[in-house]
Amino acid sequence: MSFTHDIFISYGHLDDLNPFGQEKGWIDLLHERLLVLVGQALGYEPEIWRDGHNLQGNDELGGAISEGVTQSLLLIPVISPRYVQSDWCCREMEAFHAGEPLASEAAPGFRSRVFKVVKTPLPAHLKKREPAQIRNLIGYQFYAEDEATGLLTEFSPEPDDKHYWRMLNRLVADITKTLIELKHSSETKQTGPLDASRLNPASTNAPAITNATNASSKPLTNQPNGKGALVSSKLVYLAETTSDLADERELVRDELRQRGYGVLPEQKLPLEEVKQTENTVRAALTRCALSVHLVGTRYGSTPEDDARSVVRIQEELAAQHGAADPAFLRLLWMPQGLMTPALEITDERQKSFVSELQNRITGGSELLQTSVEDLKTRIVEKLNPPEKTTAHGSERSKFRHVYLICEDRDRSFVRPIKKYLYEQNLEVIPWFDQNGMDTLMDYHRKNLRECDAALIYFGSADEPWVRKNLEDLEKAYGYGREHDWSASAVYVGSPPNDQKEDFLTHLVPYVIRNYSSFDPKDLRDFVTAVQAAEGGN
Repeated sequence: MSFTHDIFISYGHLDDLNPFGQEKGWIDLLHERLLVLVGQALGYEPEIWRDGHNLQGNDELGGAISEGVTQSLLLIPVISPRYVQSDWCCREMEAFHAGEPLASEAAPGFRSRVFKVVKTPLPAHLKKREPAQIRNLIGYQFYAEDEATGLLTEFSPEPDDKHYWRMLNRLVADITKTLIELKHSSETKQTGPLDASRLNPASTNAPAITNATNASSKPLTNQPNGKGALVSSKLVYLAETTSDLADERELVRDELRQRGYGVLPEQKLPLEEVKQTENTVRAALTRCALSVHLVGTRYGSTPEDDARSVVRIQEELAAQHGAADPAFLRLLWMPQGLMTPALEITDERQKSFVSELQNRITGGSELLQTSVEDLKTRIVEKLNPPEKTTAHGSERSKFRHVYLICEDRDRSFVRPIKKYLYEQNLEVIPWFDQNGMDTLMDYHRKNLRECDAALIYFGSADEPWVRKNLEDLEKAYGYGREHDWSASAVYVGSPPNDQKEDFLTHLVPYVIRNYSSFDPKDLRDFVTAVQAAEGGN
């Protein structure tokens, strides 16, 4: 059969009543805005079916609605407490899934034709009444937790609620993409770019929308061109996260999709049994080139038979996958200042998890504490690494870069060191640590990734500070460093004390002690090692 409608909106009529007596209700506005925004994106108005708007006076109600839902290409159920308690809404859901499905839905990983809009959060006693066909869909949540009260609050459809409009734009983008994939993919392959006349379903040249095999709510796949999908050469595993980072995850997901990347998982991870959770995650990871894990202050949900959070399970499985496949990359992200009082972690399980992550970054993975914008930039860099240039002709190859790490109060003591290194044709990149200011950590990690050698100045600081920076040299590979340090050293300077006299380490090949005035001979072996790595220049 041919589809006569693009979208069917299924909802409980109670949810369209406006408590403030305004003319248009929540569903009215959604319908109106989808008609305009999706229409502008497609170049023609989509056919949207909704009872009360599409019925004639002499239509038989049940038959007309049943015909409307089965003849619609996409379904938008507006989930609320009223919806899940409505027999009529549940029958619409069953009718849509009982209809003859699309041929393309037989493909592995097909994304659902159901776009679950969650208007009002379901209380605990109603969650199991959500239709089973869509229970695992992530959906589009038009509500969030109020930071001040901790209550779940609906977004307002008024023009000034940026959260509502951001979610609506996300819904519009995904609906538009799916309509193009399902209705016009063969057309674009045969005739080139879309134009309004070819997209218009009223045109005699418009392709028929027909059904064929399999079920309706299965995940839109990344397949070769001509298979009915917008193809991405790579897939990204964007791990499920806790509610406090839901907005950040959605921003990353939107960025990736806009750039043409597929994002997994597209459905909620199952929580009934940990084996089922792990198998779902593993299956998705094997299809991806990169995984991204956002870690916040909360521990999160756990499978019913396991004490580990879903966030932790995903990270552990991605680490295992990375160990088995060196080409697989991982990015872990935490908000800036996660371990500070401003973002206090109260759950001891999460404290332990965060501490472990900070101390076991391995090859092929990076841990970032940056802005979300910086995270998005780094993901794109990972997916599209710049072409490596040869040393010949490269401006950077003229000089080796030495990362000089010291405390700000030792600035005057390191001046002769900087001057000497400069005279040896080495470019000195200083890091004047000011109690680990989070605003400068991006700069610190960039230098750990890119500099050729490192020199830690042990002056006014204590030994734990030195040890922390030695650990950072080791973690540099987790921040994206690709080459070994050409040389690394600790310079133990004045004032002398017992800590410095007793200081020993195997983490760097050179430990230099000089409590008096600087002597160039102190750095001779260090400089020789840096220059030898340069090729003896």
